[in-house]
Amino acid sequence: MLNFNIFIRKTIMKKIYLFIASCCFLSIISCNNELDLQPLDRLTADTFYKTRADFDGAVFASYSSIQDFWGTSTETLSEMGEFWKITLAITDDVAADAVLSDQISRDIDNLFLRASDTPYGAAYTQIYEGIYRANLVIQNLDNENSLTAEDKAELGAEARFLRAWFHFQAMKLFGTPPLALDIIPGINDQARPNATQDELFTAILADFSAAA
Repeated sequence: MLNFNIFIRKTIMKKIYLFIASCCFLSIISCNNELDLQPLDRLTADTFYKTRADFDGAVFASYSSIQDFWGTSTETLSEMGEFWKITLAITDDVAADAVLSDQISRDIDNLFLRASDTPYGAAYTQIYEGIYRANLVIQNLDNENSLTAEDKAELGAEARFLRAWFHFQAMKLFGTPPLALDIIPGINDQARPNATQDELFTAILADFSAAA
């Protein structure tokens, strides 16, 4: 009886080894052919920007960055009112309540400004998000798509208007912020130098003129 059990165990182990060896062999020969498929669960730059509806959605995305100034999306709900603080509380038109307002609002009202405060980082992010989205539209207009010449002219004008508007907001808030007229693909090359006001005005007026 003992010898029979040993025989059964050896037979099972041989089958297990044979199965493992077969799997290893199949994995080795299958690695010669790499799959190169576009993600099927989401849109990519290669599959988007093909139709008028695609480009309309991309332009609307840039507009949505304007709404984000007032915290109208889920992502920016926590930043609601930050843009108001740095554009209105700093003027004589609005005063921060001494009791109900937060400390940052009272400091801004008293012209005590810190670059590290939330309102400035929030506004900066939303401005350059809008510029980036407008640049995506402009960059993809000349790629392969189903747009007519009229579509391209209309969408290009709208995107350049938005880019100019966002740059103007950046200049009003930060004086000499970076000028972003293209898209930098490398993650390590994203930092841009500050532009002069002459450079900013030239670019802004050029975009507004092209959009007119």
